[in-house]
Amino acid sequence: MIEDNSYRPLPSAMPRNLKGQLQAGLAAMAMLTLGAAMLVLPWGALVLVPVLLLAAAWLGEEGQVDAFPRREDLFLALALGLQGCVWIGMLLVHGEGADGLVDAWPFALAVAALLAFARVRVQATWLWASLALGSLAAGGWAIWQRMVEGTARASGHEPLHAILFGNLGLLMGLLCFAGLSWSFARRERWPWSLLLIAGGLAGLLTSAFSGSRGGWIGLPLAIWVLYRGHGRRLSLGWRVTLVAALMALLGSLYAMPQTGVAARVDHAVDSMRQYVAGDDEMTSVSARLEMWRSSSQLILERPLLGWGGSGYQDTMRERGAEGVQDPALGRYWHAHNDILDAWVKRGFPGLLALLALYFTPLWLFARGVGAGSGEQRALAVAGTLVPVAFIDFGLTYSFLAYPVGGLVYALLIIVLWGLYRQAR
Repeated sequence: MIEDNSYRPLPSAMPRNLKGQLQAGLAAMAMLTLGAAMLVLPWGALVLVPVLLLAAAWLGEEGQVDAFPRREDLFLALALGLQGCVWIGMLLVHGEGADGLVDAWPFALAVAALLAFARVRVQATWLWASLALGSLAAGGWAIWQRMVEGTARASGHEPLHAILFGNLGLLMGLLCFAGLSWSFARRERWPWSLLLIAGGLAGLLTSAFSGSRGGWIGLPLAIWVLYRGHGRRLSLGWRVTLVAALMALLGSLYAMPQTGVAARVDHAVDSMRQYVAGDDEMTSVSARLEMWRSSSQLILERPLLGWGGSGYQDTMRERGAEGVQDPALGRYWHAHNDILDAWVKRGFPGLLALLALYFTPLWLFARGVGAGSGEQRALAVAGTLVPVAFIDFGLTYSFLAYPVGGLVYALLIIVLWGLYRQAR
């Protein structure tokens, strides 16, 4: 009798062990790319993060990640999707065609990365290593630009500039400090803790050498979030020592003339005094205050639908020509405030979408600050710091008006959420 082999299952194209190793390697590459591409590599390399995660997910198997999607996953996807859809939809309403795709695609990539976490588990080690190494590299670059090249403010790659570079550097440093709960829970606690502390200090240095003042406004709130996650588990002696060390560090950054911090702060104070006294000289501070005033007036005229991107800029130019405001304000294409910029351009739907983008991840992560294992607390603190920092950055600059700002925000939220949900 001839044996029938026609129904034998085909051998797997790739051994399971090799597939698992390849999946882990792709996930690790995604995390390392995230830390490097935020400030050191050209920012377009951030696109590789969701691509690598999707490739790793393609190698995954059913049941590798439990209970996906949960209700929280859907809320997060909805907040990201809403921001992108409103951006596109309101520009169509204002007859600006597909211009919104330029600003909406980062949120679509982030949703794709969220879906990838349904079939891939990522080691948190790679994230913390990438943030620390990326922050150290950015700090070194900031020192090089200021001390060797002699630039007035460290600014990184184009199209980044000093404000984006400095504030993102500050965020990377804060995220390194957030990882200390994770490092202290490890067997090799001191090497990892020292690496994260060095990355945190490098982030502060990057911010100082960039001269970006807006990020410093939110430092007290960021420190409070870090304290909620780490500080209550420390003895009183350690708390006093850390507070004293932080105050000494900030004082040193202010006092060192090489950082330019003192000059930037003094300039901001003098500019505010001039504006209050009625001086007509246009400074960076008075220009912001005037843009906020003009944007608020435009919002009152069209609170529901807004003016659109080009409509906003055209109207600002017209107001300058009519003598309603300084003509120099017409050259700025955003309102230097994320909330005002979203509302004046995309109307009330734009405002609601932005608030959902801020407060959905804030609600999801803040519940875990100070609770759970060291890894859980670190990820919860980091996930809370991202929207807190972007709200702070958005007070004096339209951070999300730039695709790089939206992509960094969305990817950090998704990666931290994916790791947080698998650590719970």
